[in-house]
Amino acid sequence: MMVDHIDEAANEFIWKKGSSLICLSRSGESWTVEYQTSGRLLGARRSQYQATHRQAKLAAWDVMARVINACHDEDEGLQVALRAAQWMRRSEAGA
Repeated sequence: MMVDHIDEAANEFIWKKGSSLICLSRSGESWTVEYQTSGRLLGARRSQYQATHRQAKLAAWDVMARVINACHDEDEGLQVALRAAQWMRRSEAGA
């Protein structure tokens, strides 16, 4: 997997590659997916997309879609989504 960085902290799952950052976090009974990127010439990070999902499966699919959109690599999107799903299962078990 050609990922620059994945952070599986206790409260959020973060995928970062280049100027793109995708964050998955739990908010109550739902999951929030946010896609941020730096502006031209690496300006301040701006939110390009944010969605909230009640089902973990939909949140994992959303993470996969955002990763594919950011890096144009379907295999990497699938691998990151699988890791995100594993992280969601662990975080639900610990809650």
